[in-house]
Amino acid sequence: MKFGYMAGFRSDLLSEIRFAKKYFNFIEITIQPELFKNFDSIFNDIEKELKDFEVLGHIHWEATDINDIKKNIDFLKKLNAKKATLHPFENLSLDENAEMFNKINSFFKEGNMQLLIENVTREPYNLSDTIKNLLDKIPDAKLTLDIGHANKSSELEKFIDSLGSKIGHIHMHDNIGQADHLFFDNADKLKNIISKIKSFGYDDTILMETFSIMKNNKNESQEFEPIKEQHIKQLEIINNGISN
Repeated sequence: MKFGYMAGFRSDLLSEIRFAKKYFNFIEITIQPELFKNFDSIFNDIEKELKDFEVLGHIHWEATDINDIKKNIDFLKKLNAKKATLHPFENLSLDENAEMFNKINSFFKEGNMQLLIENVTREPYNLSDTIKNLLDKIPDAKLTLDIGHANKSSELEKFIDSLGSKIGHIHMHDNIGQADHLFFDNADKLKNIISKIKSFGYDDTILMETFSIMKNNKNESQEFEPIKEQHIKQLEIINNGISN
C-alpha cells in the first residue's frame, strides 16, 4: 500500500509538496481555480519539487465546464500525474453523466492517465448501484472509493462487494454522523479500516484525506501545522498496524 497526502487547500503548494515528500509515498493535488492565475510563473518550481515523486490529481468540484476540466487535465499531465479523481455531476442524470465522462475520458486517454470517479455524499451518487451503473457505461474508468462517504450512506460493504475489482484509488477519513474528513482519533478504528482494505486484496494508493477534528461537537478544519502533526500520528498508527 502507498499512502498519500492531499495538497491544495492550505499553506502554499511548494511547502505542502516538501512535507508530502518527507513522510508520504505520493501527493494528490487538488487544483484550486486561483492556481491557474500564476501557474506559468511557479511551474518550474513545482516541477523541480515533484521530481521523481508520484503525483495524483483531484479535479476541483467547481470545475464543471468541459473546457475547465480539460485545462485541469492538461495541468496534471504536465506534472506527470498518472491518474486523477472527479466527482459525478450531481445536477446531471446518470446517462448525462456517462456522456460527460466519456468525453472527459478521451482527454485522459490522450494524456495516458486513468480516469477515477468518486462516490460522493448525496443521492444517488452515494450509492454503490448507481456508481456501478455509471462505471459500466464508461470503458476503462475506475472508482475512487471514498471510505468516509461510503460509511455515511452505510454502503461501504456494498461498494467493496460489487466494485472491489474496479477500485483504482482510495480516499480514507473518519466520519461521525454527517461530519467527515476527520482525523481518526481511535487507533483501533483506523487499524480496522486498513484490515478491511487488505481483505479484498487492494494494494495501491490510499489518500489520507483528513483535514478536521471534532471539537465541542463541531467539525473544525485545522491549520497547516496541526494537520501535519495529525498526519504523522496517523501514519505511525498505520505503520504499526501493518507490521503487526
